[in-house]
Amino acid sequence: MRLHFLEYGLLFINAITLMFQLMLMGSIPSFFNFSVLNLFIPIVVLINLSLFTYWLIKMKWPFLLFMIAFLIGYGEWSLLYQFPKTSIRKSSSTFSVMSFNVRLFNAYNWIEKKDIPLKIEAFIRDKNPDVICFQEYSKNEAPRFEGYDYKYIQPTRNIGKSPLAIYSKFPILSQGYIDFKESTNSGSYVDLSFRNKRFRVYNLHLESFRITEADSLLSNPYSKEFQVKFDDVFKKQLTQIDQFNQVELENDFPSVICTDLNNTQFSKTYKALALNRQDAFTEAGKGLGETFYFSSFPLRIDFILTDKSFIVNSFEVYREDLSDHYPIITYLGWD
Repeated sequence: MRLHFLEYGLLFINAITLMFQLMLMGSIPSFFNFSVLNLFIPIVVLINLSLFTYWLIKMKWPFLLFMIAFLIGYGEWSLLYQFPKTSIRKSSSTFSVMSFNVRLFNAYNWIEKKDIPLKIEAFIRDKNPDVICFQEYSKNEAPRFEGYDYKYIQPTRNIGKSPLAIYSKFPILSQGYIDFKESTNSGSYVDLSFRNKRFRVYNLHLESFRITEADSLLSNPYSKEFQVKFDDVFKKQLTQIDQFNQVELENDFPSVICTDLNNTQFSKTYKALALNRQDAFTEAGKGLGETFYFSSFPLRIDFILTDKSFIVNSFEVYREDLSDHYPIITYLGWD
């Protein structure tokens, strides 16, 4: 069917938004710095899906534009959305690893609910992970978490740092701390053994943007300064990954990385950390895998990445209102 006059304008908008989407997702080269806009990929995709639906209902040829863009960016779509898998490779024996930014166990009452620490304790008891990596941990607010005889909490001498903790049901064979330079954030790790196989678990909390809902490209009149702020954080995150890599170079065992990346799966930060590693969500997750909401935008900024020697049996996001982040868990094993 032919397009009417207004639909030509809609077609032009559709072509621009599809091109924009492909550049944001990294499917085609971009000569512009769109790093800050990676946070808003879900809304760009939603616009394009809406336009695709319109053309499809009208039975007009521009629906092919979305199909072409989908094929061009096919490899990146798995980072955004996962359909439930009918079959996932399973290992005979598994252990579970959880990552959870607990936001100081609601120490400053960001969530208007009582007993958040006790609710988190009950949640952990119910899910019963073997290893837990906590970001934004608080010794003063933390519940007991019975059943975890082994733990490594960020050294107290690092005053001003956003605290980290790793709880484990397996004995900790060795441990270490990664003090990110000129940052309140940091990393830590423990070496563990499961079924006579040794492995390492990292807990990384990368540089935060420290933005609020008032910080918006649409409402902030100083968007150029806003972009500079984001670029500075991106550079610092990449520097922190370089610092992590120096530690990992000396590790002889397979590793699992739990991280509040403070960036999305389409960022250079993610690509640098995920290089030659498995993303537990893309291996065994479903849906958008969102772990954080910013101004109603669903974002995936919390990740569990593993060496390829692990088999990812399952991955789950628990949409519990216990923090500003959702906890994530994966079950891992070997052949």
